[in-house]
Amino acid sequence: MFDLKLKGLFLTLVLANSLLSSAHSDTKIKLRPQAEVQSQVIRLGDIAEIEASTELKQKLQGIELGRTNKTGRARTITIPHIKARILKHNLDNSHLSFEGTISSVTKKTMTISTEHIYSQAENFFQQQLLSTKNDSAKLEIQPLQQIEPITVDDMNSKLKFTPIGDLSRGCLEAQIISNGIIKKRVPLTFEIMINQPVIVAKCNIPKGVGIRPDFLSIEPRRIKNPANTLLTKINQVQGKIASRLIAKGKIISRSDFKQDFIVSKGSVVALIAQKGGLKIQTHGKAIENGTLGQLIRVISLNSNKERIGEVTGRNRIRIHF
Repeated sequence: MFDLKLKGLFLTLVLANSLLSSAHSDTKIKLRPQAEVQSQVIRLGDIAEIEASTELKQKLQGIELGRTNKTGRARTITIPHIKARILKHNLDNSHLSFEGTISSVTKKTMTISTEHIYSQAENFFQQQLLSTKNDSAKLEIQPLQQIEPITVDDMNSKLKFTPIGDLSRGCLEAQIISNGIIKKRVPLTFEIMINQPVIVAKCNIPKGVGIRPDFLSIEPRRIKNPANTLLTKINQVQGKIASRLIAKGKIISRSDFKQDFIVSKGSVVALIAQKGGLKIQTHGKAIENGTLGQLIRVISLNSNKERIGEVTGRNRIRIHF
């Protein structure tokens, strides 16, 4: 009888010890030999697979083990280091079992490809140099240097461009921005070619002569690194005074003429309205400067209403109605 009780007690102790050992061995931490993390902070859940109860697993996964190296080199995390961090969080590490010895941890990086840099640079030039919508205008760029992929350590980084000097010279700075801070700067140089209809002189235009519409034509041209904003409409040039001899066939730029305001802002002007045989003339005040053929805003001195009229001569405005 005594032997049976002793055997029963022995079996109970063996079973209890087995259950206790099983409970302790339920918590297993399997280290990954290599791991990549998205943030600078390394957590246990980033570098290991954890087998434990739900509550304990969540606590272990969130334990901070340190930070990644800023140089981009891998950081080694060891089991003694992990145990020390677990103790710091007031968790018992005596019942934990580990698989693996170390984990080599690096920060996950993002590579901006050469193709993406090129296409975004082309879009930037397109938006800046072709300011007006023109379906017939085409812009091409050719890099004058090898464009290398850009590696960044923040997955949320953005690529932006800013001109270096005159944009028409094709010099850009590619900027990698993270959280509003410029992390990298990469200078780039391109050759720019624009295919677009532009204003061309049909004849020689002497210096000091007013430019008339019949002096001009619009022709498609291929322009390399345009130094000025291209002029595409006759009314951008007509009425201007040539500041130099403009040779026949030359693409006209803003440097070829000077402004000739024949209506000055604030001046009293004659307002002429005509429809059929009815002609009415009154006076108004110009709200802005105007050149020949330009539409400007004026205020009628009789009605005090704002109107839009065409400059037809010095201080003369034709009102359409």
